[in-house]
Amino acid sequence: MAFFLCTIKLGDRKMNEDLILITGTVANSDENSIKIYENVIDICREITDKVLSPLDTMKFNGSNKEKYERAMELLIQTKLIIAEMTVPSTGQGMELQQAVNLGIPIIIIAETGSKISSLLLGTDNIQSVIYYDDFNMLKTKLAEELNKQIVEQKFPR
Repeated sequence: MAFFLCTIKLGDRKMNEDLILITGTVANSDENSIKIYENVIDICREITDKVLSPLDTMKFNGSNKEKYERAMELLIQTKLIIAEMTVPSTGQGMELQQAVNLGIPIIIIAETGSKISSLLLGTDNIQSVIYYDDFNMLKTKLAEELNKQIVEQKFPR
């Protein structure tokens, strides 16, 4: 699968400093996971500068307790989660359960053929599930969904 940096235009709409949290595997991240995170960050930065991802988590050197507390505190500031779920992750599952408890909207992204937990799919927080074969497909579908989220005022403006 080939990846590249991209820029997409989402019109003049910008979120008002609302955090988008990208979740995904940290312990099992490989080169492809990292490229996906980098590219999803670029897409999200078209609408807000406040984007955090597993790449930020990988750089955080705190204790296990500090990592847990940081993850839970970040959720309080989060307006939207984009969950990359190609590779299952227990830590991500914990974050997503707390997001459900907090009522945070979730967009799931995963490579075509990935299996997504039926428990997660059963929550009311899921706004969209985007399966992709390549990054161009992901870029297009994610941009459309983010525009929809803004238009439907699920993000404060």
